[in-house]
Amino acid sequence: MYTFTKDENGKIIDISVDGKPVKRGSMRGFKKAQEKPYFNLIQHDAIGRNPFSGVEVWLNGLEATIYDFCLNWYRRYERGQENSIQVYDDMKYFLMELNPQAYMDLID
Repeated sequence: MYTFTKDENGKIIDISVDGKPVKRGSMRGFKKAQEKPYFNLIQHDAIGRNPFSGVEVWLNGLEATIYDFCLNWYRRYERGQENSIQVYDDMKYFLMELNPQAYMDLID
C-alpha cells in the first residue's frame, strides 16, 4: 500500500509505502523523474512486460509508474536522446527496494 502527497502544482513531494516514508535517494530520483516529459503517473495496478524476455509481472501503480519511466528512459537512451543516468539509476533501485522480484524479472 502506498500513499503520496502532492504540492500546489500537482507534483508528488512525499511517498509512503506501508506507512513508512521512502528513502531520500528514492524520493530525489522520483522528483527528478517527474520533470521529464515522458513521466507518467499510473494510479492503478498494471502488468509490466520485459521487452527482451517477455516475462510479465503484476505491479501496483507506484511500481508501474517507476517501471514505465525506466522503459521510456531506456528507449530514449538507445536513440541518443537521454544521457543522465543518475535519475534512471535512482528509479530502478527504487523499484528494487519496493519489489525485488519485479526488478529481477523486468530490469536486471
